[in-house]
Amino acid sequence: MLLMVLAALAVIALVAQRFAQRNDGLRRNALDFSQYAQAKASGAGALAATLYWNSTRGLMPAGRGNHEVQMRYDGRRYVTAEGAFVAVQDVRGLLAINGGDRQALTALLVQDGVTVQRAQAMIDVLDDYIDTDVLRRLNGAERPEYQALGLPGPRNGWLVSMRELEAMPLWRDDPERLSRLARWFSGDIGHPMNPATAPLSVLRAMLPTANPAQFDLILNLRQTNQLSDGRTAQRLTGLPFEADDFLFAPGNDSRITVWAPGLPRALEYNVRLVPAGEPGPWVITEQHSITRSIITDEAITAVPFPLALGELPRAASAPTP
Repeated sequence: MLLMVLAALAVIALVAQRFAQRNDGLRRNALDFSQYAQAKASGAGALAATLYWNSTRGLMPAGRGNHEVQMRYDGRRYVTAEGAFVAVQDVRGLLAINGGDRQALTALLVQDGVTVQRAQAMIDVLDDYIDTDVLRRLNGAERPEYQALGLPGPRNGWLVSMRELEAMPLWRDDPERLSRLARWFSGDIGHPMNPATAPLSVLRAMLPTANPAQFDLILNLRQTNQLSDGRTAQRLTGLPFEADDFLFAPGNDSRITVWAPGLPRALEYNVRLVPAGEPGPWVITEQHSITRSIITDEAITAVPFPLALGELPRAASAPTP
């Protein structure tokens, strides 16, 4: 009888322990979900504030705002009062991959560690993917090469997303490098470059004759908004900025990256300003998630976001009947 009582008490204790563990798990899951929901809300607020700023502030060479307060579109990180991080990259500061300067593209690949021969082969693959014929370039790839690798393609048309590079021979072989390179590309057919918002790697590729001191000078001048036009920039730096290849103003297209603590990945949006658009003054042309290491790391450095979310206009309340 005593053994039966002891066995029953052991079973009850085990059940109680499992029940307590389950309750602890449910509490942890509820807390994790609450933190995730808060992170999603913070990220959504940061995106809304950025879109609002983008569509309501005046144009500056490196972003939008004025000489006192501006948001720079050179990929730097901003942090909102709610703790979300956001970065905006002007597309004019990126290299147009669809129909841009192939010499600059080669230089960009080489400076990232790709050999000249492989860089030329990667560009052959890219151009075969874009062109409408079935003739394979020397180191390129047409449909038989894609089929042999079990890949779709080629599109035989302009890239509509940088994600298409992930399905191209050679380009897809090094995912880490491709993730880095894609940050420097845009899907444009071609556009004038904005040196006030271009990443340093793109500047180096576009200005092969410039020396390190000139690049340092460019970065310092654009911090104080002195790169305001081609003539001034050329006079201050000695570089050919007065050419038609350069334009010191952000375009209507930008890439916005948002992350908040609690989100497993960052969110990236390609945004186009359309002032006369019926749904609103902007349209999101592409969105997807990316590894959060692109916008944050172990030592996060960020500038305070220039707009408090409380400054966003509230919707008018419905009239009292």
